[in-house]
Amino acid sequence: LCGCDRAAPVPSESSPQLAETNPASVTSPTDAPAETTEAVTQPPVETSAATEAPTEETQPEETTEPEHSPLYISYLPVEDVILYFNEVCLDAEFSDSGDPSLLQKWGEPIFYQVNGDPTPEDLAVLEGFAAWLNTVEGFPGMYPTTDPVQRNLQIHFCDQQEIVHLMGRNFSDVDGGVTFWYLQNEIYDAIICIRSDLPRQLRTSVILEEIYNGLGPVQDTDLREDSLIYSGFSEPQWMTDVDELILKLLY
Repeated sequence: LCGCDRAAPVPSESSPQLAETNPASVTSPTDAPAETTEAVTQPPVETSAATEAPTEETQPEETTEPEHSPLYISYLPVEDVILYFNEVCLDAEFSDSGDPSLLQKWGEPIFYQVNGDPTPEDLAVLEGFAAWLNTVEGFPGMYPTTDPVQRNLQIHFCDQQEIVHLMGRNFSDVDGGVTFWYLQNEIYDAIICIRSDLPRQLRTSVILEEIYNGLGPVQDTDLREDSLIYSGFSEPQWMTDVDELILKLLY
């Protein structure tokens, strides 16, 4: 499976796929006419009443909010989460091969090797994302390596010509892309390419997006414009709360 910003790669015969309210009803109250009565004025009557000591008011018992699961966002309806999850995890940008009804995710630890000409800022983005991923329950882990035997994720910072060489001619006009291979629903190998001539803010966004897609949510979203993997042009510098939730649910 693979994803990119603006190109639709042709899948190989091996196994990769290619990627890049109802309104609430309102009930109008029925205004029943008030019964009209005539007031009769009576002469004032003198009354007297004893003043009693005020009684102590009963304080309502405090209720404790039940503790929620970490997989819960108070402002987001569950239906929205399901819709978003199905869009990005159960589909592919280009689903000419494979089975989009299966989830794809890593079952073994990711050991990534960085190639090309990354800047210190690029490496900091990678390390920061990996550190966050390693806190996600169920995620197998993501770690750097220089061992080509251990490596199962290659991350290349290179020019456009090298991207085409590594990923095919359909990646001739992209800012970045990812291709991964999977067996049934388990990803076991992947390649990510990032154009090294991108300006800083866009470069950070592309790094995060391609890694995110390469973790399994390979379909970019049309539902959430603030998402890291929004299908239109954007330059987010980190995931939204909902993006984070999708990965936690997936793993």
